[in-house]
Amino acid sequence: MTEPAPDTASTAYDLHYLVNGERLFWRSASRGLTLIDGGRDSAIAWRTDDGEAGRQLWTDIVSVNMPGTDGKDAVSKCRIDFRGGRFLVVTDAGTTGKVDHARTPVYRDFVRALHLRLADAPEGSIRFTVGVSQTYRNVMVALGVITALLFVATPAVLVVDLHEWRALGPLTAGATFIWPFWKKIGSNRPHVYDPRHPPDEPMD
Repeated sequence: MTEPAPDTASTAYDLHYLVNGERLFWRSASRGLTLIDGGRDSAIAWRTDDGEAGRQLWTDIVSVNMPGTDGKDAVSKCRIDFRGGRFLVVTDAGTTGKVDHARTPVYRDFVRALHLRLADAPEGSIRFTVGVSQTYRNVMVALGVITALLFVATPAVLVVDLHEWRALGPLTAGATFIWPFWKKIGSNRPHVYDPRHPPDEPMD
């Protein structure tokens, strides 16, 4: 006897997305995602104003990345990588490319729903990470050290050892610039997380 096909349910989310590194998404019709629950056919689909533009099964997902955020006005992003190299980035940005606070609750609902569905995946089949890649972070740290030496350490030496008080201005400006940069490096420290406990949500 043939088993009946499972019931299919779907939940739609009015969010912008990028596919395979697209840019300037707010100038396109790349908006609208759907989580589809249909047994083996469970998938994530994305659409444009002309209709569905792409679809991938849950079993095609190999990793989920949640970059760290460093402020209430930072755009939240969730990157979903599929087998074959294709990837999808979902954001709470609006038409200007900046965070749209009206979309942030929708984005959070999407992230919760996505993780709820993926939490039961076989252990090790999907990698869940927060932050940038280790290679990218190493580059950021190297740039931070070089910048700190040029714009903080050097003026500090001029002030302390040579009493060159005019260097106080560059020292203050350098420290003001460096602190947010190091804060960003810290918030994007790469590490894995349990999908049953997604990363902390951004503050309102």
